[in-house]
Amino acid sequence: MASRSSLVSLSCLFLALFQVLPPASGTVHSVFTHKNASSVLGQLVTSSTLVWESYDPKDATQLQFAVEGGKYVTEDEHYPIYVCRVPIDGFQVSGHTEKILQRHVCVAAHYKHGKYDNFDVLMNKGHLGKVGWRHWRKFDAGVPVGAIRIGDDSYIGRHRAPNVQNDEGIATHWGADFNLGHLEPAGLGKIRVIENERERYYDDGEVLVETEPFRYELRDIKLDRIRTDLRENLTELATRRLENLGDKYSTVETVLSYSFDYNQYWGSHDGVARGLPTKIFEKDVAVPAEINWALKHTEVRSENKAVHTKLWPGTAINVTLRGNYVTLEAPYSGKLFAFYYGSDESVSRKISADVRKSYLKDVKLEFSSVYWIENGTLVPTTTTTTTTTSTSTTTHATTTSTNEPTPIHEPPLVHMKDKGVQHSGPDTLEKTLHDSPSSNEVNSHEAPENMSSKSDKDVALAGFGANRGSGSLAYAGSALMTLLLAVFLSL
Repeated sequence: MASRSSLVSLSCLFLALFQVLPPASGTVHSVFTHKNASSVLGQLVTSSTLVWESYDPKDATQLQFAVEGGKYVTEDEHYPIYVCRVPIDGFQVSGHTEKILQRHVCVAAHYKHGKYDNFDVLMNKGHLGKVGWRHWRKFDAGVPVGAIRIGDDSYIGRHRAPNVQNDEGIATHWGADFNLGHLEPAGLGKIRVIENERERYYDDGEVLVETEPFRYELRDIKLDRIRTDLRENLTELATRRLENLGDKYSTVETVLSYSFDYNQYWGSHDGVARGLPTKIFEKDVAVPAEINWALKHTEVRSENKAVHTKLWPGTAINVTLRGNYVTLEAPYSGKLFAFYYGSDESVSRKISADVRKSYLKDVKLEFSSVYWIENGTLVPTTTTTTTTTSTSTTTHATTTSTNEPTPIHEPPLVHMKDKGVQHSGPDTLEKTLHDSPSSNEVNSHEAPENMSSKSDKDVALAGFGANRGSGSLAYAGSALMTLLLAVFLSL
């Protein structure tokens, strides 16, 4: 009975692990878009937000990032279709997905008009690429900027499927509402699609274009306090000797200067363009930091401290500035806003990444005991020596004193004052640790909140797949129940 119980427990544990582990991601390929280099020449650039990813029927959440190509409508079904591609006779051919039972196939825009099980899907990783269908006609002077290439010299296009009148004379359409195909730019250009299993060419239609952002803003930053790592290194910044070379007790002063590296790196994220100018809005900071996304940003910062004290002639003290050089590393969540040329609106979404900062804080002054400049020996603390002599002829006491110099009382009063702009101190992220909740986990797969609700009149935005949040919860709940069952059976 005990061996049977152990066997059942192991089986349940393996099942739980299988459910918890995420499915392997498909093979990823780069996407090339058309960009005008001048009024005459054109060039292809690699998209920073779009990729071709091999379709995995076992990954139920894969298509949440897929770029929508239209809708599939029948009496019983209504679901989005996605942009796909398949290699046919050595050439990449675009098409759209269709459902067959619980999986998808790619319907190729090819005269063979086949349905393929192995294909790539166009993915908008992170939902920060602004992808849309732009109206095109042959008199529009060539290929639109941002058009997505498919094959050697063609781009992804589509044309609305024709309606068919039913027996009652009402125009209806069942199936995909758009036929996906290619924009072929030769001559004035034409859009080629497969319609009713035959090739058709049109002088107008729509072309899939990507508009990449020109800058980002990161706001609503929250650190994960539990997983924050703070390392401090006590560092000597500057040292100097204060000395009195005069002939009387007086004030001596000096200025200590030092510099340090202020580093910050805010991590990277799928679908976010590397190197793009980014403003970081941290809590209680009046002026946002400006960095380039996914690149380490370093500033050399300088500070000056004025130090003064009073010394007797021929004496000196050593003064030293020390500070803690801190390295902070932590996971964080935040809201990233993407801004595009020609639009007042932004696209925003929640992201999770890792931040790393290095900075200086707790700058303090240390000083030595007072010593003689001539021989380096310490100056002792002494008092005036008084001798009193009485005689029979006078009733008044007479006092004689030594003429030895009396140094200032130990320890000396050494004053430090900031001179100029000061940059050191606890970083703003360190200050917010006490405000952060113990965990700030964010579902980084949420779709953007405001995906250009006021798009240009000639652009129809490509849609997005369903959110994976409910699916993740289902996986987690199922795994937890399985683990509990395993523990119960092992008792």
